[in-house]
Amino acid sequence: MFKPVTLSASIVVSMIALTALPQLQAAPLTIVENGTGLAVIVVEAEQPKAMKAAQALQTYIEKMSGAKLALIEEGAAVEGDPVRLLVGQTEAARKAGVKIPSGYDTTIRPDIFEEEGYALKTVGRDLVIGGNNDGHYKGTLYAAYALLERLGCRWYFPDEWGEVVPEKKTITVPDLDVVSRPDFAVRNVNPSGWVPMTGKEREIYTEWGEKNGFNFHRFYPMVGDGYIGYLAPPLEYFETHPEFFAMNEQGKRHHAEQPRVTMLCLSSPGLYAESVKNLRAAFAGEKKMNNVDELGFGISPPDGQPFCYCEECRKSSQNFRYPRYFERPFQSEEFFRFATRLAREFPDKIVATMAYSIREMVPQGVDIPENIKVMYTSAACDVLHANDSQLWRRRDSLRNLKDWCKQSPHVTIYDYNPGFVIGNWVPERDTANFAINAPILKEMGLKGYEAEGRKAFMTTWTSYYARAKFLWDADTDVEALMADFYNTFFGGAAGPHVQAWWEACEDVLVNSPMQAHEDFFINHIYTVDFVRGILKHVEAARQAP
Repeated sequence: MFKPVTLSASIVVSMIALTALPQLQAAPLTIVENGTGLAVIVVEAEQPKAMKAAQALQTYIEKMSGAKLALIEEGAAVEGDPVRLLVGQTEAARKAGVKIPSGYDTTIRPDIFEEEGYALKTVGRDLVIGGNNDGHYKGTLYAAYALLERLGCRWYFPDEWGEVVPEKKTITVPDLDVVSRPDFAVRNVNPSGWVPMTGKEREIYTEWGEKNGFNFHRFYPMVGDGYIGYLAPPLEYFETHPEFFAMNEQGKRHHAEQPRVTMLCLSSPGLYAESVKNLRAAFAGEKKMNNVDELGFGISPPDGQPFCYCEECRKSSQNFRYPRYFERPFQSEEFFRFATRLAREFPDKIVATMAYSIREMVPQGVDIPENIKVMYTSAACDVLHANDSQLWRRRDSLRNLKDWCKQSPHVTIYDYNPGFVIGNWVPERDTANFAINAPILKEMGLKGYEAEGRKAFMTTWTSYYARAKFLWDADTDVEALMADFYNTFFGGAAGPHVQAWWEACEDVLVNSPMQAHEDFFINHIYTVDFVRGILKHVEAARQAP
C-alpha cells in the first residue's frame, strides 16, 4: 500500500488553477473498454527508467484486459484524441503544472537520500504517472506499480506464481491526486547465500521487490564484517609493520591471510597515518581499496568478538561487561574513536560503520560527527517479540537503537529474515512484529532497513511483501493488508482458514516468555499438541470450494 502525502501549498494552488479550466476538469478515465484500448502510453523521451515503467503498464494492462495499449515516446504523433498515460517527467506534465518529486543531492546532511517519491495526477484526459528518476531513485517505476495496484494487481511472492492479476475487460482509473514518498530511505531485503539462488532467480526477485517498493541500491558506502582490514592488508603490511595488527592474549601480534578476518591494533599511531595515506590515494584514483566508493568508505572489525589485548587498546575503552551474552568486554569507545577521527579527516566523505557485537552500545565520551553512518545489528536476538515488548532482550535492543538515532541521522538496521540462527523452516512472526516496529522506528528517525534474507518464501511467508509496504508507509493497516492477501491469494473460501493457521503460530510465539534466537528452542513452543491443534485450519482450507 503506497502512502499519500499531504500536498504542498504550491500544488494546491496549481490544482485550483487547473480545475478552473473546463477542458481540464478531472474525471474517471476509461483506458480500456470491452477489451479495446482507449488510451496511449506516452513516455518521457530517452529515459530508460520511465520506459521500464511504461512497459510494465503496457504488460499488466494487457494481462488484465487483453488490450495492448500503444506506447510512444513524447514528441511522436498521436492519432485521434485518446486518453494519455503520461509516464515519467514529461513535458506535458510540466506544462500542466504537475509537481513530480525530483533531485538527487548527496551532500552530507540529515535528510540525505530522502528525495525519492512519485505522483499520480489526473489532468483532464491525461493521467500523469511520474516519479523521481534522478540518481539511484526509481520513482516512476513505483508510480506505475502503485497505479496497477490500485487497479487490483498484487505481487505477493516473486515470479508469476506469486502475483494476482484480475481479469477486467473494462479498466477505469478514478480521479487521482497523489504524491507519495517513502517513510524510510533505505529499503531492501537481500537474499544471502544460505540457500543458493541462480542469476535468473535473483533477477526475478529484484524485479518483484521493485514492484512493491524496495530499492536494492545501498545508497551509503558499503560496510561489512572485517572491512577495517582493507586499511592495512595483512599480506602487504604485517612483515614490515606487525604493530599495526591486534595482539592476542599471549602477547603476540597475529593476522590472517585475508583482510576481512584480520583485526587491527587501533591504538597504533602508525596505523592511523597509513590509513589516511591509503584512503587519500584511493579517493584520488591512485589505489584500489575494496571498502571505498565515491561517497566514502566502510570500516568494521571482523565477525565475532575480535579484540586487541595490547595495553593501549585495553585502556581505550570503558570495557563494560554488560550485556553478559558476550565473552569479552565492550570495545565501542576504541573503535568509534578511531572511526570518528577518520571521519573528521575526511569531512566530505561518509564513513560507514557497524554497531555490532562488542561495539553494539553507543560509545561513552565520543562525539559522533555528522558524516558517520551506523549500521546497527542487535545481538539481543529476540526474534519472537516486537519492540513494544517488556522482555529484557527487546528492551535492551530498542534502548541501544534509540541512543544511536540520537547520535546520528544516518542509522540503518541490519537484521535477518528468517530470524532464527538456522531459520529451520518454521513459521516466524516478522509481519506482525514489523507492523508494530515500523511506526516506532519512523518516530526514532531511523534511515531504513538493509536485511539479510533467504530464498525460503514459505518460511518468510508474507514478511518480505509486508516489509516493503511498511518501509514505504509505516502506518499501513496490517489487518487490511493481511485480509487482502489471504482472500485474494487463496480465495475467499480457503483464505480465512489459512490465515487462522498462520495467526495461531504468531499468537503462540508472541505469548511465550521465551526470548529465542536459536532454532532448537522452538520445540518448547511448537509442541506436538500445538501442531496437532492447528491442523484443523489446514484441513478446512483444503476442503474449501
